[in-house]
Amino acid sequence: MKQMALVAATFLIAFALCFPIIWTFFTGLKSETDAISVPPRIFVPLGFDHYVGALGGDYLHYLINTLVAVFASMLAAFALALPAAYKLAFFPGKRANDVLFFALSTRFMPGVAVIVPIFLLYTKIGLIDSLVGLVIMYTTLNIPIVLWLMRSFFKDVPYELVEAALMEGASHPRIFWEVALPLSRAGLATTAFLLLILTWNEFFFAVNLSGHSAATLPVYMASFFTTEGQSWARMSAASIVAVFPVLVAGWLASRALVKNMLAGAVK
Repeated sequence: MKQMALVAATFLIAFALCFPIIWTFFTGLKSETDAISVPPRIFVPLGFDHYVGALGGDYLHYLINTLVAVFASMLAAFALALPAAYKLAFFPGKRANDVLFFALSTRFMPGVAVIVPIFLLYTKIGLIDSLVGLVIMYTTLNIPIVLWLMRSFFKDVPYELVEAALMEGASHPRIFWEVALPLSRAGLATTAFLLLILTWNEFFFAVNLSGHSAATLPVYMASFFTTEGQSWARMSAASIVAVFPVLVAGWLASRALVKNMLAGAVK
C-alpha cells in the first residue's frame, strides 16, 4: 500500500512538473482563436501548422546563432577558468576567498547597471550585432560560475593524489589533465549543462547587443509580441521548438551524470 502511494505521489509530482510543457505543446497545436479562448477549449481541431511555421523562416538562423554563442562561450569559459579553479582548489593563496567572492559578484551584478557602457564600447569597436561580441559577453558571465563550481569539484579530489603525482615529478599541467580533470568528469558535465541552460535562455544582453545577424532564440521568441497583440499559438509552438534541444541535452546529461557518479563511487 505504501509502495502504491509512493508511486502515485511520484506520478503526480512528475505530471505537475511536466504540465506547463504539455500545455504549451497542445496550445501550439490549436488555432489562435482556440488558444486564447476563456475558458480554455480542450476538444478542438489540432494541427502542426504553427510548428511548421516555427521551423521555417529564420528559425535555423537563430538556432545556429544560439548554438555558436553557447558552445563557443562555454569552451572559452572552461579554457580560462579551469586552470584558475585548479589553483584555487589545491594551492590557494591568502586572498583566495577574496578572488572567489569578487568573481561571483561580477556574475550577479545587474545587467541594467552595465549595459550602457558595454553598448557604447561595443559600438565603438564594431561588436554590435556580432556573434563575437555575444561570445565575449557570455564568456565573461560564465567564468565566475565555472570558477566556483569546478573549484568545489576539484576539492573533492583527494589532495594525496596530487601530492603523490608531484613527488613522482609530474608537472602541474600533467596533474591537471591526467588527475584532476578525469576525476571531476561529473562536475564538468554538471557545470557544462548549467552553462548551457543559462546561456541558451539569456535574453537581456542578446536583445541589447544584437540585431538580426547575431540574434538568438530568446530574441526570436520576443518577435511574437507585437503592437497588434500576442500570437499565443505561434509563440507556444516556437517555445517548444526552441527548448527541445535543451530538453534532449538534459536527458542525455542526466544519463551521463549518473554514469559518471557511479564510476566515481566505484573508484
